[in-house]
Amino acid sequence: MKINIHKLLAIGILFILISYSLMNVQPYIYAGSNSLSSDISGIDTKKYPGIKESIQELQKQFPNWKFKILYTGLSWDDVIKNEEVGHGGSPKSLIYYTYTGEWRCSTCGDLHYDNGSWRHASEKAIGYLMDPRNILNGVNIFQFEDLTSNSSDVNVVKSMTDGTFLKGHEQGIVDVGNQYGVSAYYIVARLIQEQGKGGSELVSGKSGYYNAFNIGASGANESEVIANGIAYAKKKGWDTLEKSISGGIEFVATNYINKGQNTLYLQKFNVTSNSTYGNQYQQNVTAPQTEGATLRDTYIDIDSYNSEHTFIIPVYENMPKEPVSKPNGGSTPTSSSELVRVNVNSSLKIRKSPTDSTLVDWLWKDEVCVRLEKGTEKINGTYWDKVLKSNGMEGYTARETFDYEENYKLYLVPINTGGNDSNNDNNSNNDETSKIKGDVNLDGKITASDYVNIKNYIMETKQLTGQAKENADANGDGKITAGDYVVVKNKIMNS
Repeated sequence: MKINIHKLLAIGILFILISYSLMNVQPYIYAGSNSLSSDISGIDTKKYPGIKESIQELQKQFPNWKFKILYTGLSWDDVIKNEEVGHGGSPKSLIYYTYTGEWRCSTCGDLHYDNGSWRHASEKAIGYLMDPRNILNGVNIFQFEDLTSNSSDVNVVKSMTDGTFLKGHEQGIVDVGNQYGVSAYYIVARLIQEQGKGGSELVSGKSGYYNAFNIGASGANESEVIANGIAYAKKKGWDTLEKSISGGIEFVATNYINKGQNTLYLQKFNVTSNSTYGNQYQQNVTAPQTEGATLRDTYIDIDSYNSEHTFIIPVYENMPKEPVSKPNGGSTPTSSSELVRVNVNSSLKIRKSPTDSTLVDWLWKDEVCVRLEKGTEKINGTYWDKVLKSNGMEGYTARETFDYEENYKLYLVPINTGGNDSNNDNNSNNDETSKIKGDVNLDGKITASDYVNIKNYIMETKQLTGQAKENADANGDGKITAGDYVVVKNKIMNS
């Protein structure tokens, strides 16, 4: 039998091309095979170190919480490489400019992206934010919450929308959420994250159109973002807020949640088997963390933090033995920094600079943040202070009302970290004798310092022992969670 070498080579090349096409191979891409399991006890601790232990600890603290494991079938190194692509073009993962050092890609360095406020995130930054072991705690866990639901309680939604631009739209949100199988609680949290509690220009109706989910709202500056967002809404015919909310829910449900990207984490980091590494909601690598914090804080406010929640935890092949450590660099308070309380009715905008109104983030009513710098001269009718949120975002916000406003109000109220009784300054009970719930630094009083200590302990950046740890359990439930620093914050606000 005579073998035709040329025909054999042609068949071989054709086989390779077909295989390549079927695998949908792109640079670094390897799509794994997903499987979902509720068997926490069956997690292989050698293959997935630290996952089982972290979940079991959360189960002890929060018995109403349920967990599922998403076995992605993806190699950890491949995942990080795929989320880091895009040097010099359109990076898949961006970090805000205030994050420096190891947070930034060493190849791109200070290269500006998007509206100039973003830098290319490093592999370490992506790994730190994607490593499930860094998220399996009471602070960050809600980026893993399953967002599918068709049984949201309208009364809970009403408590969430109180004081926001969504008040009066609760039943509509629940109805459309149920129609598409999306949690109404998530919808409200996402809308507040997108628009702020008071609502932005895109939901004001001034143009005759509304874009509640900011779909298509992108650009190099605020005016471009608004113009593009309105153009998209006009194209869709969203001439009422109701149409915009309904259309936005349909968009998110159809394009993300119902495709298996049913957590905030999976919407940013698509490690599902459907369009793996593609179809990602946004480039901001901290988005799951910040939006998850909005959900968490909302649940705390409505006293449902400890209620039943279901979380989907992704795991990867060849995971590092230890969790990825936090990158060095980033925004840090200076010695002249001070804690301030946000004194507004709904929200306060953080902008890029006193002369650049590009939106950075929002500050909420009664939120505590750090003032890094205090404005010394008025610009555009008011003083602008540089502030740092607990999520790491920093920018400038108005310290007080503008000159044209009749009724004066101070927006950033300093918190007296030394307490109100000056007679105690030299007699602080700074030893192991203070047993006041919430007094973490053991000085005999409850101040902002105690609030920060509890929050840092939960964030795992500070250790507490002995009486200090016992006092940190401010609500007396036998564990230290976000509920404790809320108790302390409320005591400070009401003192």
